Formats: sequence, structure tokens, C-alpha cells
Amino acid sequence: MNEVTGMNTVGRNEPCPCGSGKKYKKCHGKENAIDIDALVKQELDVLQAQAYDFIATTQSPHMEELYHQYLSKMELMKADPDIYEMAFVSWYGVTQKDEEGLRLIDRFVDKQTVTRPQTAERLESWKKVRITAGSVEKVDDETLRVTEAITGDELLVKEAFGHMEEGSFFLGLLLPNGDSYIPFAQYFIYPIIQKGASEMVKIRFEQGEFDDLQEYLAGQYLELADVGFVLYGAEKRKAAKTPAPTEEKEETTGAIEGVEIWKTPEYIEAIKALQDYLEEKGENKKESALLVAVLEKYFYTERPTIRNPKIYSGAMVDMAKNIDDISIRHVQKELAEHFDVSANSISRRSKQIWESYQDTVYSMLKEQKA
Repeated sequence: MNEVTGMNTVGRNEPCPCGSGKKYKKCHGKENAIDIDALVKQELDVLQAQAYDFIATTQSPHMEELYHQYLSKMELMKADPDIYEMAFVSWYGVTQKDEEGLRLIDRFVDKQTVTRPQTAERLESWKKVRITAGSVEKVDDETLRVTEAITGDELLVKEAFGHMEEGSFFLGLLLPNGDSYIPFAQYFIYPIIQKGASEMVKIRFEQGEFDDLQEYLAGQYLELADVGFVLYGAEKRKAAKTPAPTEEKEETTGAIEGVEIWKTPEYIEAIKALQDYLEEKGENKKESALLVAVLEKYFYTERPTIRNPKIYSGAMVDMAKNIDDISIRHVQKELAEHFDVSANSISRRSKQIWESYQDTVYSMLKEQKA
């Protein structure tokens, strides 16, 4: 005769699910029915904490180097070292491979000796970490339903969640847990930015020309986390109707008021290279300011993933040939040589920006003339 324990059926002469090594009838079978799922959850909670500690205490020059490299790119998370450190450690442990092609999460799983079969099976599945970003709705106090921004897949995420606002955006590293997932260490839930953040994730994926979604999210995870805070802050200011600054800026800066915080080092490099080129060529200051302002507007709105900032600098100069009302004209070959990029790259990016932003360009040109 079998007895039902929680969601599982155990024979009286089978090993007890508690992992004691005794037969069930001589162990928990003598007591009231036990909830195996609850025991597995407890064990997985302990193992997750141990996995994080294993990663955090690993001595690795590469890990140290990447820690500071990414920290320098953070606009907001660097102001809170604890959040950044937990996000970095968990990200590094599940994404970065060593010379043997193994990640720290793989090494941790392989080192464990787990007696309960259900727990061992779940633990082994942790090698298939899923990184996700998307809109989220609360099912109950311990379950979220995440709709991924790019795939549209719906994932159930189990955790003790507190209050959550509507329109929230979720970003996290997920450990498989049967038909659901457990968020690993630091995860992010940003209120009120669901639509904007989802669009940003899609745009960065498409413009970055990534072949694999998980590769994209693994490479962009920390930057997406930081930009999430930026977007949330911007929405909060917008909701509060904070007046925009009224001070006039130098006409050569082309800066967008009140949003300097969103600029990444790559964006700054592209903008600076464009400014330097136009100044070196002695171009009209108002026309130069327009091109710089358009590039800033493009970066602020689209948040593209940039691999070579100077492609955007050259593309913006090349794009000027489409604007009849300004005199800036330079051939692609000259731009390619100056910015040390290919003419084809400049041409493709110039065309893409113009197709998306020509209405914006004419609108800004009209404002400049007013």
C-alpha cells in the first residue's frame, strides 16, 4: 500500500523522501504525512544561498576586472554598492565561462551531494539558467507571471513577493524549478515602466543584431538593470510634473534638458566625436548644434546598444545630406577614414536614423529657426 505525502506518493518500503536513508515506514511513515514539496523548497532555498556565497567568495582576477569595468558604466547602481554587488555577483556566476567552458553555477552544482532525488533533479536543472525581461503581473503573494518582452512567453516565478504596482517591469536571472522558476539572488521589479522598458529591450536587441536572445540578455543584463532605474526615475519625475530647467544652454552643446543621467560612456563618446569633427571642419555652429541635438534625442529615445560609437558620429554627419536647410556636406569615404570605421557601416546607420527621425529633424529645425 502506498501513502500520499504532499503531492507525491511513497511506498512504505521505499527510501523515505526526507533523505534519511531509512525506509519510509520506519521514518516519516510512522508520523503524519510529510509535505515533500515543502522540504524540497527549503533545501533549494539553502542551496541558492550557498550558490551565491560560492560565487561571491571565488578569487578571480577576471571577475575583479569585470566588476570595476561594469561599475564605471553604471549611472545609478554605482550609488548603491550593495545592490550593484549582488547584481554583479549573481550575473557573473551564471553567465561567465572560464577557460574550461564552465560557469561558477556549473561548478557549484557539480560539487553538491544531495540525497533527496527531487532536490537533486531541481539542482541539476540550475545549469539551464534563463535570463528574462518583461512585463509582470502578480498572481498571488508567492507567484508572478512574467510575459517576456521579446518572445512573448509566459513564465511563472515563485518567490515571497511584497506589494507590487501595476505596469511593473521584471528583470532577473531565473533558476528552473519544475514548471516554474526561482529568481536567483538580486532581481529587479520596476514600477510604472512596463511599456517603455519592454520597447527598449526590443530595440536594443534588434539594433544590436544579436542572433541569440539569451546571449543578448546575458551581455546586456547589468546595463538593462541600470537603465531600468533611469527610466523609473524619469517616469516618477514626469508623474510629479517636475518643471523642466529654464536655463539656456550653449548652442553648441545640443543637450536635452533634465536627462543627462541617461548618457552611457558610449553615447558620450559618440556625441563628443561628432562635436569635435564639426568644430574641426569649421561648420556652422547652429547647424552643428542641430546635428548634436538630433543624435542626443535619438540616443535618449531609442537607447541603442553601441559597439562602435564613432559609427553613429559619422552617420549623423552623413545624414545631413538629406537636410536641404543646412549646408553640412561630407562624403562617406572621408567620414570613414576620419572615424576609422567602414563606409558601409556609416551608410547603413545613417539611413536607419534618417528613416526613423526625419520628422523629428524637421521639427527640431523649425524650433531652432523660431
